[in-house]
Amino acid sequence: ACARTLMASGMDFLILEAGRKIGGRIQSDHVDGFILDRGFQVLQTAYPEARRQLNLKKLELRPFSPGVAVRKNGKLYYLSDPVRRPKDFWGTLTSPIGTLKDRLKILQLFLENRIKGSSGIFESPDIPAMEFLRSYRFSDRIIQSFFRPFFAGACLDPEIRASSRVFRYLFNIFASGDAALPAGGMGQIPADLMEGIPQDTIQFGMKAESIGQGRVILTNGQEVRCKKIVIAAQGPETQRLLKIPGASVSLREKCLYFSAKTPPVSEPFLILNGQGKGLINNIAIPTLAAPSYSSSGRHLIAVVVLGDLPDEEEGLEESVRKELANWFGESAQTWQHIKTYHIDHALPDQSPPISNPEKAEKKVSEGIYTCGEYQSVPGIQWSLLSGRLAAEQVIKEEKIS
Repeated sequence: ACARTLMASGMDFLILEAGRKIGGRIQSDHVDGFILDRGFQVLQTAYPEARRQLNLKKLELRPFSPGVAVRKNGKLYYLSDPVRRPKDFWGTLTSPIGTLKDRLKILQLFLENRIKGSSGIFESPDIPAMEFLRSYRFSDRIIQSFFRPFFAGACLDPEIRASSRVFRYLFNIFASGDAALPAGGMGQIPADLMEGIPQDTIQFGMKAESIGQGRVILTNGQEVRCKKIVIAAQGPETQRLLKIPGASVSLREKCLYFSAKTPPVSEPFLILNGQGKGLINNIAIPTLAAPSYSSSGRHLIAVVVLGDLPDEEEGLEESVRKELANWFGESAQTWQHIKTYHIDHALPDQSPPISNPEKAEKKVSEGIYTCGEYQSVPGIQWSLLSGRLAAEQVIKEEKIS
């Protein structure tokens, strides 16, 4: 996003990419006829910057159903958007996931968030999301059964300690648009962003060892001279390059992919664990939303496990299978395991206070700027926005000089 903005202004640039392809944590692999995103991810169609910078039509977005399925007491209860799925109105109204007062509170929160907008949300008082929910007088039943697994899936934070600003923004975004998958996988997003950028302006396998004013030293010893540097890396790497002391807190995720002839549900709902116990936080069946994720007709099932667990894959797979069989019956034991992703830095910790990402300063010292999650908020919306804002600041200062 930064490079595209610089290119549109006619400014020369060079992208030094540490990996073998672009995209950072947004990657898709093709394994055994399936598209596997590296960790279950979605694109929110309500992201303003996604609408601005991405060709959503070209991505052929395939939406999940507007709402969630919550597993509680051995059953699945569906909570749907009554406007977009009026047929589920009664089931949503009468489900045991929360009280009638909770549903009215959800409507109240949605309206408040819409009135505030993203700038207003990020200027509102910032407290841990759990504290916010309780101060809003949601019942413990809906907090534990819905908000906890929902927020854990979005922010990898089962204890809901992250910023109430982030919670309110995500809640507003989920309620305002669709959670969707590109037909070609999430990796199609950075690939499409790269279209039109000249091949000679990007070099792969170029990891930065250190930076200084006007120069980048690569791990191979090569020195690259430049006028300005924009660091577009995940938080821990940005801190290393800026020589900022103190370890950043990374939140981990494990995503297990299985295939099955018959999916455990018939509609593309995100399934949340409302029990408050167990390894599984949420489950999705990407092929119910985007059949292109499978070339064989079999269904792809993504199971997300959070927390600091041992990396022994066989033990984890066996434990997850037992839970799946408890959820969906013994047929889950016949699902074929495809691959497990262990993602050590899936997201940074987002404890309050969180600054307004629309106003975050991109210049950290003379000639050095940052974009991405560092001093901002993680997510596609803020990645795209921070890249554009960093480029606009570079362009402005170049014109002044």
